[in-house]
Amino acid sequence: MSIQQTHALPDSSEDARVEQVLAIVRQVLSKPGLTADDEVMDFGGTSLSIVRILAEIRKTLGTDVNLRELGGSVTARSLVRAAR
Repeated sequence: MSIQQTHALPDSSEDARVEQVLAIVRQVLSKPGLTADDEVMDFGGTSLSIVRILAEIRKTLGTDVNLRELGGSVTARSLVRAAR
């Protein structure tokens, strides 16, 4: 699985990162209509799909996500904010 990076905004822009992570979440869950604030678990996400999302974020964006900072809510936006 490989996600094409979009470069509509500079990579340092949080909005651009959210769009990149959202593309990953949509692909892993096969849910093209998800928004950046939709809870992954509410749309069929499992612990395994979250692991796949995290692996794809690392591969595509070169960053890790600090799971402790998610506070139980897993959305594309919260994943970007927890990235280090």
